[in-house]
Amino acid sequence: MATALFDGDGLRDFVAAGEKSSPPVFVGRTEAIADIEAAARRAWKPGASNQGEPGATRVLHGAPGAGKSSILAELAARCGASRGSGAPRVLLLSSADFADISAVYGSLASAVNPREAERLFEATRRGLSVGGALKFLGSGFDGGLDRDRAKGAPAPTMNAFAEWVSGWSGPESAQASPWNFPLIVAIDEAQRLPAGDRTPAAYFVQTIHEATTRLPLTLVLAGLGDTQDRAQEMGLMRGLKLYEVGRLSVEETDELMRGFCSHFGLRADGREPFLAELAAGAEGWPRHLHFALQALGEEALATDGDLGRVSWSTAAKRAAESRLRYYRAQQSREMKAADRLVAAVMRDLRDDMPLSVVVGLIEANAADAPGFRLADSTTPEAFFRRLVHQGALHEGADGRFHCPIPSFRSFLIEEGKRALGFDPGRARPPETEDPDESPSPF
Repeated sequence: MATALFDGDGLRDFVAAGEKSSPPVFVGRTEAIADIEAAARRAWKPGASNQGEPGATRVLHGAPGAGKSSILAELAARCGASRGSGAPRVLLLSSADFADISAVYGSLASAVNPREAERLFEATRRGLSVGGALKFLGSGFDGGLDRDRAKGAPAPTMNAFAEWVSGWSGPESAQASPWNFPLIVAIDEAQRLPAGDRTPAAYFVQTIHEATTRLPLTLVLAGLGDTQDRAQEMGLMRGLKLYEVGRLSVEETDELMRGFCSHFGLRADGREPFLAELAAGAEGWPRHLHFALQALGEEALATDGDLGRVSWSTAAKRAAESRLRYYRAQQSREMKAADRLVAAVMRDLRDDMPLSVVVGLIEANAADAPGFRLADSTTPEAFFRRLVHQGALHEGADGRFHCPIPSFRSFLIEEGKRALGFDPGRARPPETEDPDESPSPF
């Protein structure tokens, strides 16, 4: 029977939010979060003029659905719950925010000192000056980078931001709120940051990574498997520490399933085997585990929270359907047009292959035939990057590549088999085949 603590309203909200709902329970990733917090604390040196720590940037990289955004959200929540001088805080940004670098610096100012930032914004709107440091917002907080460039105005810089900080945090500004905490600047979808080491975004991350402004800032970049490459393109060459975000362990998966039940007041006693079987289809992948929890939530709502009356087979079917929709959504237009090529590459892929070998697989299997043909002007290297961005390939800590989700690999191979009704292991339709040819390797 249902427990008296069953949170039907909360579970209903979770299910209604669908794939975009926040995880009700966070498990694992403890090493990465603890390390980021420790790095931020080292960047804060009370009483010293030289703050920050060079080369302390952390990179969280993984395939889509690995839970990178959830890690940043959990980091922000834990830091927000901390108390006392020197406790880290988090400024969450997305790569999309860097379309307007002035707004990025405005967000940074608000995170550091909301009162002083509001004074600055008001002065900017009125065309006034505060301590001569308005230049860190370019030609105006409401202007935006594109408009500033059109006017020929310089882009804001971290040096100008540091000048603004010194204006209200020095001895002459004793009444202003001091900056008495380290700040973690966390950028999600970092693989989409502008390329190049001479852009305003590059200068922003470089000065934090190198601690050149002596401010208590620590940088975290979260993104897909090529995020490290993008960081290096932006001039972050040394001191990057990588955390590969992948599947949860069996123990962590069990903790997640039980934690979900406890969170919403569902009595899991005696239902552990059913929970484990439902989770097994997810292979420990966070996005797929979320699908499993959504499906279980729907079934639990139908029984008023009584897991004894839940149809576990229906929940498993719904979770499997969600995984299939996700896999189909992960196929880009280029992958669908070359579905048999993708299938052949996935067939030949072995765990921990270096970049050159994976690109070689693409070159070896590409052919001038339907489903094997690369799009016009697409190189094998560009097609490889597309597979990385769609989660078919992921770079491990050792720099080698693999498919992070076994069932996604199987799906891509099966899609190639079904394409156009003929074998993805060959480059010609059945009616033109030589009957003496060897059988397909699929």
